[in-house]
Amino acid sequence: MANEIWVFIERSAQGDVAGVSKELLGKARELADANGMKVGALILGAGVGDIPSVAFSYGADTAYVIDDSTLAQYTTDGYVGAAAALAKKYQPALILTGASFQMRDFSAALAAELDTGVAADSTNVSIENGVVSAVRSSHGGNVINTLTFAPGKTAVVSVRKQSFPEPKADPGRSGAVVTEAMPAVPMRAKVVSVAPKQGAVNLSDAAIIVSGGRGLGSPENYYKLIPPLAEAVGGAYGASRAVVDAGWVPYEHQVGQTGKTVSPKLYMAIGISGAIQHLAGMRSSRTIVAINKDPDAPIFRVATYGVVGDANEIVPLLTEEIKKRTGK
Repeated sequence: MANEIWVFIERSAQGDVAGVSKELLGKARELADANGMKVGALILGAGVGDIPSVAFSYGADTAYVIDDSTLAQYTTDGYVGAAAALAKKYQPALILTGASFQMRDFSAALAAELDTGVAADSTNVSIENGVVSAVRSSHGGNVINTLTFAPGKTAVVSVRKQSFPEPKADPGRSGAVVTEAMPAVPMRAKVVSVAPKQGAVNLSDAAIIVSGGRGLGSPENYYKLIPPLAEAVGGAYGASRAVVDAGWVPYEHQVGQTGKTVSPKLYMAIGISGAIQHLAGMRSSRTIVAINKDPDAPIFRVATYGVVGDANEIVPLLTEEIKKRTGK
């Protein structure tokens, strides 16, 4: 149906519906209600359980499901083949996905399979008079682009996490479940095992991130200040490229143009000057708190709140005060 907006349902590490999918279901519901459309949840996997019911509670009208052992682990061939078969059959006007590494692969490959366009890493999407448009930044966040899709084809848009508010669940909502068989697609890759990554951190999913930069002076200061503050506020800890390149922190903690792009509810930049490459990876955060002893540091231009001072003096006091108030 060309009058449907689909949301690809990702699952969190715990196996439930990921936060970004809930946000996208809310946005899809908003767009659908404004344009006389319906919302579809695209659910792929092995053992999907009650995922359709959760999707209905967040705004979906229909769940399109392929539940097959082939989809137990993500592969481009399997997931794109399954999604493309459904999209070609039911012809949605728009398919929304998150902008995680996996979904960037999926959305681009799906668009190619459907012979349509893709807007990657978007921060907003709209439909006016049947025309889909998406907003995304480029050039380190200095340029804001509006991409408009030609009508008549399914548009594919991947969206940054926390670009939209998460709607309240309505457990009383129900919908139709459409179950389809796994199509016969060539599987060029097979996942035989997944090794756990020691010390891995998923910054992309973190609601709160505390990042440290070269202004902290040494790796000892970084580990003395940043992880304890992150633990106190219940968040993950990140880093600027400068301290990653210096070997203080593993690459998986790097935030910026050449690291992770994040959009948490709270981003704390400690001893980070705010080079354009770093700002490109975090400037869409909902609230930004900066602590830096240089009052002219570029980070203060994007900060919601700024503190001029020595992080080595301020952060321990801040951490202690937060622990007192939270009882940690």
